[in-house]
Amino acid sequence: MFTDPIEHLSAELRRLDLLLHREILCLRATYALSLDEFRGLYVSDEQVDHSIDQALGHTQETPAVQELTERAEALRGANAERVTAALPWHRLVTAFDLLPVEQDILLLALAPEIDLKYENLYAYLNNDVTRKWPTCDLALRLFAPSRSQRMSLRSYLLPQAPLFRHSLLQPIQPTPERPSWLAGGFSMTASLPHFLLGHSCQSPTLAPFVEYRLPATEWEAVPVASRQRAALQRLTTFYQQTRVGRPPPVLIFEGRDGAGSGQAAEALCHVLGIPLLYVDLQPVRASLDLLPKISQELALQQRLLGAGVYLDHGEALFDKEGRPLPETSRILWPVTQGTGPLCFACPPGMPWRELFRNQYCLDFHFADPDYPQRLQLWEAHLAQAGGTVVRPTLEAVADRFILTPGQIRDAVAGALDRHTVQGEPTGPLHFETLADAARAQSSQHLEQLAVKVATRLGWEDLVLPPSTLKRVQDVAAAIQYRHMVYSQWGFERRITSGRGLKVLFAGASGTGKTMTAGVIARDLGLDLYKIDLSGVVSKYIGETEKNLERIFQAAHCSNAILFFDEADALFGKRSEVKDAHDRYANIEVAYLLQRMEEHEGVVILASNLSKNIDEAFSRRMHYVVEFPLPDEHYREKLWRGMFPPEVPLGKDVDCQFLARQFTTSGGDIKNVALDAAFLAAHDGQRITMKQLIKAMARQMLKQGRIPSPADFKQYHALIAQDE
Repeated sequence: MFTDPIEHLSAELRRLDLLLHREILCLRATYALSLDEFRGLYVSDEQVDHSIDQALGHTQETPAVQELTERAEALRGANAERVTAALPWHRLVTAFDLLPVEQDILLLALAPEIDLKYENLYAYLNNDVTRKWPTCDLALRLFAPSRSQRMSLRSYLLPQAPLFRHSLLQPIQPTPERPSWLAGGFSMTASLPHFLLGHSCQSPTLAPFVEYRLPATEWEAVPVASRQRAALQRLTTFYQQTRVGRPPPVLIFEGRDGAGSGQAAEALCHVLGIPLLYVDLQPVRASLDLLPKISQELALQQRLLGAGVYLDHGEALFDKEGRPLPETSRILWPVTQGTGPLCFACPPGMPWRELFRNQYCLDFHFADPDYPQRLQLWEAHLAQAGGTVVRPTLEAVADRFILTPGQIRDAVAGALDRHTVQGEPTGPLHFETLADAARAQSSQHLEQLAVKVATRLGWEDLVLPPSTLKRVQDVAAAIQYRHMVYSQWGFERRITSGRGLKVLFAGASGTGKTMTAGVIARDLGLDLYKIDLSGVVSKYIGETEKNLERIFQAAHCSNAILFFDEADALFGKRSEVKDAHDRYANIEVAYLLQRMEEHEGVVILASNLSKNIDEAFSRRMHYVVEFPLPDEHYREKLWRGMFPPEVPLGKDVDCQFLARQFTTSGGDIKNVALDAAFLAAHDGQRITMKQLIKAMARQMLKQGRIPSPADFKQYHALIAQDE
């Protein structure tokens, strides 16, 4: 028996040498190869004879053509008896069910990859020194002596033949000088010779996109519920049993990054004892012209190695509207015909059926872990990494950040690194450190659709009536203790959908609605994103719904609070249908109502008047907080608190007068104070009543009011100074 691939291929090449020698003798006998003196300038007869004689060990006596044919056939039988299942050639033949004639064609293409002498022999037999590769004509002459055999053999050399369809061979097109199909040639796919020689060599085309893995993951390490793990384990039956008539199903793994689908694929391949080809489709998106070649080479590697394939980030094969890219279904077809597992991973909601038409698929949803699972994962990864944290802090982080198992693992590593950088290698992790690491793992796609609101203010900076402040604190507490109500107290069994928190802040402009939302987010360690309505509302039918869908999808993965300012534009009352515009406007409101109901995060709506909000939204609000205009007492607090300690403030500044005389909101007070500061920086480097009165007069003019002596009393004369 052959002991290694080199010994086997050397024996097969000796058989090829016999056939090549036979063809040389036949051509010389018919003077098809000229014997003039100029031929030696290219490939000489002596050079060819030396190559053949050295390979076959011929004596001075030239063997007969029939003898060469008989020796070649005898060698074929002898070699076949010595082939073992461990040889790469046998694996290739078995994987693609190759006929003897197809094996001969492959051997012809393989020979120059093993010994360059065959380039000279091919050029000699092609009667063209520039064509040093096997041509279709040469293959017909070598392997089909009779005319009928040649007509049959041609079908194995056509572009749609299995050898080319499975990318075992690559065509070499005929030249304009010799356009005949017979003059065209073929070569072996780049990675195949290394495989046949017993080496592990990946295709250069696949190298930037594909990672070769030898999985060692056990099923117990897959972070999914036990029931789903059992279902995944039963998949092995599809690949351990012989299936006749159709390939095994395509496995669709729907879930976010880090949800465990990759580990499930590795565990499946580990049980089957096969390698896994991990394909990241995101960089493929930037090289879509290579996708057909990648698919063909991937299918080849899959069969040769008996490997499983994991296609990650399947969303890269869809456009922004969720439609498959052109021809993607046809391009992926070769990969679906393998016998090993094919796993396609994509986010929930992707129309993957469009990619795998007429394919048998099994869909598995890798859901985000619930609160108890997240808490358990945080504990496990922290214990494994040697980190410590107090229980309340861990519960708060597990509740407020809906992360996948992979994201939790990476967040723990990031938190420990940050903890070390901060100079605290020992001691428990702080909430801020864990929250920062969790936010870093959350999706940042929402930044493309909304504006992130950053604030440094705290509860002590809010100037609100006690009743309003109490309601706002109730909102923060509801967000903080959602896990207790839903998980520990079992409300999640009663409320199957709409477990997010919806809050309405109603009040005039400048009463602190945005500021309060920022304080809540900062206190809870969450990001706050303000939705830009100009980028959401569209005059085109259906576009507003698409924009909102993108926002809510991004918000689901961002672990952030959504803040809809001026919410009347989107959440306003539905009107009586008088024309098509009214009908579609009402459809937008109905869609938004449904989408917000499904959202499991926190949504805060801000409106100047709560009565402008549609009743259907109002009924679904968990909290409605009214922000009244501040009275004189709170206006004075706002005036006094508006100036930082570093501000050079004049002794004549009368905050009590300003609060008593001007019924303004907190936003107006902020604008006046800032305007006065700029005036002071330019005038006298100190804020006095002069700058404040001028700034207040400007603010009144912006609002369409005329400054009067009754409003400004003894300070009215300051308005006209320097003007």
